[in-house]
Amino acid sequence: MMKTLLKIILKLVIVVLILVTIFVVIPLVLLHKKTTPPVEQYNVQSETQFYSNLDSELEEMITDSEEDIIFLTIDEAFINRAVQKELSKENPKYMDSAYEGELAYTYMAVFGNNVGLKGAWAELTDDQVTITAGADYVSNSGKVIYQTGLEIIFDIVLSENDQYFLKVNKIEVGKLKLPLKSAFKLANFVINSLTQKSLNDLIAENLSFGSFDYEEMSFTVGEAELTDYLYEIDPTFAALLKVIYKENLLILDLSEEGFDISLNLGVFRRLVSDMDEVPFDRWESDSDKAAFMAALAMRAASNMIADPFDPKINLTEEDVNAILDYTLGDKVQFEFPLTFMLEGEEIEYMFNSTNLFVRMSGDELSIHLKMTLSKTDFPGTFDMQFNLSSNVTMNAEGDMVMTIIEANIGEIELDNEILTMLFSVFDESLMVDNAIVIPKETLNKMFEGSGIVFDDSYVTGGELIMHFGLEE
Repeated sequence: MMKTLLKIILKLVIVVLILVTIFVVIPLVLLHKKTTPPVEQYNVQSETQFYSNLDSELEEMITDSEEDIIFLTIDEAFINRAVQKELSKENPKYMDSAYEGELAYTYMAVFGNNVGLKGAWAELTDDQVTITAGADYVSNSGKVIYQTGLEIIFDIVLSENDQYFLKVNKIEVGKLKLPLKSAFKLANFVINSLTQKSLNDLIAENLSFGSFDYEEMSFTVGEAELTDYLYEIDPTFAALLKVIYKENLLILDLSEEGFDISLNLGVFRRLVSDMDEVPFDRWESDSDKAAFMAALAMRAASNMIADPFDPKINLTEEDVNAILDYTLGDKVQFEFPLTFMLEGEEIEYMFNSTNLFVRMSGDELSIHLKMTLSKTDFPGTFDMQFNLSSNVTMNAEGDMVMTIIEANIGEIELDNEILTMLFSVFDESLMVDNAIVIPKETLNKMFEGSGIVFDDSYVTGGELIMHFGLEE
C-alpha cells in the first residue's frame, strides 16, 4: 500500500515537473535574452554635434541671403539619446550618481518593485534599422535574476513615390525566431506583461507622427503622416510641408552615419516685390469696434442721402485691415519657439507670423501673411510671405466671392490643395473651386453694429466699394 502511494506521488511529481518545464522553464529559457544598452551615448555630448550644426545652418539662413539649403545628419547617438530622455523623463533618478545603488538609477523605468526597463535603442546601417529593447527581473537585493528583450529589424525601403518607410524584416523575442505575425503577438504579450500596455499602444504614444500597418508590418513617416501631425500644431506648418514634398525640396539619404537631411528653404525667401503691411489702428475691445461701426453707419446715412437709389461706402486698406485683424483674432497668427541646449547655453529660435493683412491696388485685393524665423539676441531674420491676389465680386446669395488670380510663397506658386489647407483653419468650406467665398452671414457679422447689409462689392482705385441696404 505504501509503495503504491509512493509511486502515485512520484508520478504526480514527474507530471508537475513536466508541466513546470513546459510552462515555466522552457519559456524562461526561450525568452531569455541579454541586452546591453549603449549607455556611453546617454549624455549631452551625443546631442552637441547635431545642435551645433543646426544652430550654424539656421544662422546662415538668417544672415546670408544667398544661403538656400539646410543640411543636417541625425546619427545613431543622437537618436538613442533622444529615446533615452523620453523613456526616462518620469524617472529623475536615472544615471544620477546621488541615487547610485537604487533600481531607478540603473533602469530608465521601474515596474512594480522588481522589473527594470533598460530602454530601447537603435543601430543604423545603410539599409536597415535594428531596434532593441531590454528588461531585467531583479531581486530585492538588486541582483539580476532574469533578463529578456526583443529585437526588431526594419528594412529601409524606398517607395515608388520616393518616400522611405520601414518594413519589418525580423522580430526576435528572447531566443525565439518566429514568423513575423506570431513574433509580433508574442512581443505584444511580453510588453503587456511588463508595462500593462500593448505594443500598438506604445507605438501610438511615442510615434504619434507616424503610421504602423499591422498587416504589412511596416512603419511609415511620409507626407500624409507628417502633414496630419503638423496640422494639429498649426495648419501653416502642414501647408508648408505639403509644398516641400510637392516641389521635392526635401532630400533624405541613409547611411551608417545616420539620416542625412537636405532641405531647400531658400525658395521660400520673401521677395523684394512682396507688399508690406499698412499701418492701421488696431481695435483693442468691442467698444473700439462699436465706435467704428457707428461712424460707418453715419457715413452710410450720408451716402443714402446723396444717392438713395444705389448707396455705397468706400473702405480703405486701413478700414479693411482693422476689421480683418479684429475678426480673426489669434486664429491665424502664430508663435512657435525652437529651443535647445548647446554647451550649457539655451539657444532659442522663434518662428512667428503677422496676422493676415490686406492690400488693394487697382481692381485687385490681395491677402498676405508674413512669416519670420529669428534667433534671440542675434541680428537679422529669415522672412517668408504668403501672397494671394484676387478679384472681388458678390454672388446672388449675398456672399462675397474672391476669385483667385495667383498665390505664392517666395518663388513657389501655390495650388488649390495648399490654399484649401491654409484657409480651412477658418472654415473648411471657405475654398470653393478657384475662389474664397465669405458667406453672407459671416460678412454681416463682421460689420455687426453698423445697421447695414451688403448686396454688391468690388475693388476699384485701391478701395473696396460696397453697395448696401439697411437691415430689416
